[in-house]
Amino acid sequence: MDRTTRKRLAAAVTTTEGMKGDGYYDDHSEYQRHVAATGTSYIDDCVAALPLPPPDRAVVIVDYGASTGATSLASVRSAIVAVRARNPSQPVVAVHNDVPTNDWNQLFANLLALPDSYTKLSGPAVVPLASAISFYEPAVPTASAHLGMSFSAAHWLRTQPSVTVPEGFYFCEATGDARTALAALADADWTTFLSARAADLAPGGRLLVQMVGSESNGTGGEPHVTARKLMRAMNEVASELVAEEKLDGRAVDHYLLPVYARTVEEARAPLERRGSPMAEAFTIETVRTDLVANPYLGRWHDDRDNVAYGQSYAAFVRGFTESSLRAHLFTADATRGHDPTTVLDEYFTRLAQRFASDPEADAFEDWTLTVVLTRA
Repeated sequence: MDRTTRKRLAAAVTTTEGMKGDGYYDDHSEYQRHVAATGTSYIDDCVAALPLPPPDRAVVIVDYGASTGATSLASVRSAIVAVRARNPSQPVVAVHNDVPTNDWNQLFANLLALPDSYTKLSGPAVVPLASAISFYEPAVPTASAHLGMSFSAAHWLRTQPSVTVPEGFYFCEATGDARTALAALADADWTTFLSARAADLAPGGRLLVQMVGSESNGTGGEPHVTARKLMRAMNEVASELVAEEKLDGRAVDHYLLPVYARTVEEARAPLERRGSPMAEAFTIETVRTDLVANPYLGRWHDDRDNVAYGQSYAAFVRGFTESSLRAHLFTADATRGHDPTTVLDEYFTRLAQRFASDPEADAFEDWTLTVVLTRA
C-alpha cells in the first residue's frame, strides 16, 4: 500500500496509520514485548476461567491492536497453549485486529517466520484471520470471541486532540479546561472501546488489556506518568528546531501525541458509573498498575555504551511515534520550506544524541495498566 493511500485511509479511521512498517517496529519494540511478557500469568488465568465451547467448535482469540504481531504473537501462542492444556484437540481461531493501514504483510510474514509464533505449535492447525477495522468498533461477529487481548495499544486516542498545550507534547502537561477536555475524551474513548468488546465477547468471555498508565507517587508530588520524561525531551528537541527556523512554533504548540495514560480510577470509571451499560456488561477481575523495567536502560547499566543506548532508545520511540509526527507535526507547512522527512530524520538524530549524553535523564518509565474483565 503506497503512502498516499495509507494517509487517506488513516485520516478516515484513526490518529495513526499504525506503527512504523517494513520491519522497523519489529526491530525496535523490545520494550513492548517486555510488557506483553508480563501478561502471561493473566492469560493462563483467563483461559482457565473460560467456558469452553463444545469440542467441535473453535475457541476464538482476538488480538486487538496487533500491529505487525511482533509484540503479541507470543501472547496469542500462550493463550493457545493454555486452551490446548484443557482440550488438546480444541479448534482455535486467532483473529488479529488493527486499522486498515496496518502493515498486514509484515504481520503475516512474522506469523510464518517468528520462532515463537503459534504456527510452530504441534497439534491441530490454528486458523489465523485478519480484522482490518479500528478497535473502537466491533471487530468480530457479535458474541463470537472467547478471549480478547490487547497489548500496548488501547492508550491511543480515537481522534487527534484539538487542545493547545504550550511547551508540552503530552496530556499530563495540560492544565485547566484543556486537561478537563482531554480527560473527557479519554473517558469517552475507553468507554467506546469497552462497548465494542462487549459486543464482540461471548458470555463468560475474558478481556485482558495492557496499556500505559499513571499512578500517584505517594508523596504528594507529580504523579508517575508513563513516558512523561520522554515527552518533555521530545518537546524540547522540537523547540530547538523552532529556534533554528526548521519547524513552525505554532505547530509545536498545537501538537499533542494522541496517547492517554489512564489511572486505575479512570480505567474503572465506565465500569462502575451508575447507569452505565458497561457496569452491567462486565465484571471486574483486575485493574492495577505495575512498574515495568526498561530493557534499554538495563542494558546500558551493564555495558555503559552511551551511543548504542541513545540509538536504541530513539529507534524505539520512532517506531511508535513517527506516524503521528508525520501526520500532525512534520508536515510540509510546518517545516518552513525544508523537506519534512529530512527534518524528521534530524529530529530523531538529535533525540539519540540527547539520550546518549545523559542516559538516565530522559529514561522511559512505564507504569503498565492491566485490566482483566469477564463478559457478563
